[in-house]
Amino acid sequence: MRKRQTWFGVKTLYRQEASGKPRTRDRHYDPAVTLVEERVVLFRARSHAEAIRKAEREASRYAASFRERNVYGQRLRNRFLGALDSFELFENPTSGEEVFSTTFLARGNVSDQRLINRRVIVPVKPNEELKRRNFFPFGVDLSAGA
Repeated sequence: MRKRQTWFGVKTLYRQEASGKPRTRDRHYDPAVTLVEERVVLFRARSHAEAIRKAEREASRYAASFRERNVYGQRLRNRFLGALDSFELFENPTSGEEVFSTTFLARGNVSDQRLINRRVIVPVKPNEELKRRNFFPFGVDLSAGA
């Protein structure tokens, strides 16, 4: 007897890089930064293994379909890093439903702030968030944030 399909949230990880000579530069331009994206996508599957297989195919298509230029005219390349993790939803998803959860072990003497810094990308300087301009598609209005 085949197991019925249930919902899985699968987290995938990507790295986006800008290449080519920039048409212009401003104070937010930083050729050394890359953008890391975590996505959680829902799949119906009979097992974690099946959900991971579906997510690998979707992640490869997602990364390959990315054809953008940033506000500096550089080509943006999105690479799937091959990192996946799945979470089975035990009920059909609804608004506000948890779609992904992960746990990890940490020693008791590690500070909360250190844990946060390792799990969340936090800008070091107030204007560092504006370096994300390197990865905005060309034509996006950035006047409000500049």
